[in-house]
Amino acid sequence: MRDANPPRQRRPWLAVQWNCCRAYSRIYRNSAGAAYVGHCPKCAKRVNVPIGPGGTDQRFFRAH
Repeated sequence: MRDANPPRQRRPWLAVQWNCCRAYSRIYRNSAGAAYVGHCPKCAKRVNVPIGPGGTDQRFFRAH
């Protein structure tokens, strides 16, 4: 018998400290897998973090 609810795959994310509004949120990889995109939860300022060779292993960032 198959499980009706197969386990979900975890979505890759980055942690962002938003200096504009002193807020924190996660931003997630876009569907194309080319960048992490998101916005400030208070003022909606957007950020786009491209994914490419020579990148970083860092998972926590500040957005100004």
